[in-house]
This record gives sequence, structure tokens and C-alpha cells, in this order.
Amino acid sequence: MHKTAFFTMDVESLYDSLALYQKGNQYNQKYSLEENLRYYLDLLEKYNIKATLFVVISSLNKCEGILKEALKRGHEIALHGLNHKSPMDMTDEEFILSIREGKKILEEKFNTKIIGYRAPMFGINEKRIEMLKKEGFIYDSSNLSFHLALKSGGIDLSNYNKCLNLVHEKDNFYEFSLAKVKAYSGHMPISGGGYIRLVPWFVMKYYILKFLRKTDSYIYYCHPFEICYSKLPKLSNINRREWMYMHQGRFNLLRKTKNIIKMLKRKKFDIMNFKEYIEKRQENC
Repeated sequence: MHKTAFFTMDVESLYDSLALYQKGNQYNQKYSLEENLRYYLDLLEKYNIKATLFVVISSLNKCEGILKEALKRGHEIALHGLNHKSPMDMTDEEFILSIREGKKILEEKFNTKIIGYRAPMFGINEKRIEMLKKEGFIYDSSNLSFHLALKSGGIDLSNYNKCLNLVHEKDNFYEFSLAKVKAYSGHMPISGGGYIRLVPWFVMKYYILKFLRKTDSYIYYCHPFEICYSKLPKLSNINRREWMYMHQGRFNLLRKTKNIIKMLKRKKFDIMNFKEYIEKRQENC
């Protein structure tokens, strides 16, 4: 069984988080998005991993320089929206404008073709997928369908061709889904973000290893603010639960990411970005 893993990042600032941008917290340059992104890229460089970086346009001016550098190193740039609003909260017209304008800005800034999209808060459905296709996107990586992800949507993959356990294709359009496992009385995402950061590592490690024994694919994601080594800035109008979500586990996430890379290497996974995978499939057709 040929096994493939993908590393990604949602390139957004701390202030793009739902708990903050709805409550008027303003960006503080001291808490550098670019510095945190560099920590992640330096780790991937150590293991010769090329990632897909999903960029929020509203935060682009804070990290444009390092993204240009990342592109030269072989990483892929993709779109994460004009801002961090879930498409499930947008009208059709708002969504089309978001992906059309976002794609145009990234292509002009980086002189590269943008083919990929991940919805903020995983807010995707089949209607939005059709809109992505019409705007020239070749793949999406938003399918999570987790009941605690309140702004997410979901896609029916029953009519897609299964390329890998987490990769499906239909009419030359690909969906890269985020993994969940059965845990306790329901399901638990194991692909990254707050889930890996907040769940005790011995629990998450157990479920990731259990998943890797049976799968041929794995997708990892995180955000720059989650690998920041500085204390959180002073934040207004957030409750204790929101503060804990923003704070918990940030100092340890890079170490956990390194451990996941080692786990994948031991299990003989090839690690690449989404664009590389699609190009290799097209070459072999």
C-alpha cells in the first residue's frame, strides 16, 4: 500500500480567530505572524517537507515576504479566503467575490497559479464546491464534518472516485478531507489545529498511531498563532473558555508536529503538498 501524507498551514493571524475578530480586537505587530510561520517552515525544511500554505488575504501584508521565500523553496500557496468568515455565513455572491478576488490577489502577488482552497472554519458544501470549480480551482481541503465545528459544512463523497482514504476525485476536481477517528462516544479530529493542541498528547498519539496503521493517507494542519512562544497579548471581551482555547498548548505544538513527522516517516509515508500529488497523478494517467 502506497502511503501519502500532506502538511499544510492556515496562514492567518491570531486576530483572524472567531473569538477575536467578532469582538473588535486589533492586530498587534508584537505578536508576529511571520515569525511563527518561520518556525513551522524551518521544521519542515529539516525533514525536506514541502507544504501547502492556505493564505487569508486580510493577513497577507503581515507575511508576504516569507511566503515569497516559501514559494521559492517549493512550498505551495493556496487560498483561505479574503477574510476568515465562514462561507456558511456568506451569500452566494459574497462567496464568489471572496474566492475570485482572493485568487486574483495571490496570483498577482506571487506570480503563480492558485489551484487550491480551504474554507475558513471548514465551511464548505457541495454548492460551494461547484462555485470553486467555475472559478478555476482544482481542489479543496475543507471537508471535516465535525459536530463541534459549528461553522463547518460537509460534502457527500459517495459519487467521487476514491484515490486514497482521505483523497477523492470527481471530474478532475479533488477533495482532501481531514481525518476523524471514533473516540469515546463520538468522533475526534486528529489532523491538527486546536484538536492536537488541546487534547493530551498521550491520547492524541494513541489515536493517530491507531489511524496510521490502517490508512494510506494523513493530512496535518496548524495555524501560526498556535506555535508562538510568546505570551498572548491583552485581549478584550473574551471569556475564560475562549482564552483557554487561544492559549492552551501553544508552547508544545511544534514538538508535537515533529513527533507526528517522525511517526509518518517510521510508517513509510511519502510527504508532499497537494499540488505535487495532483501533478504526479496527472503524469501517471
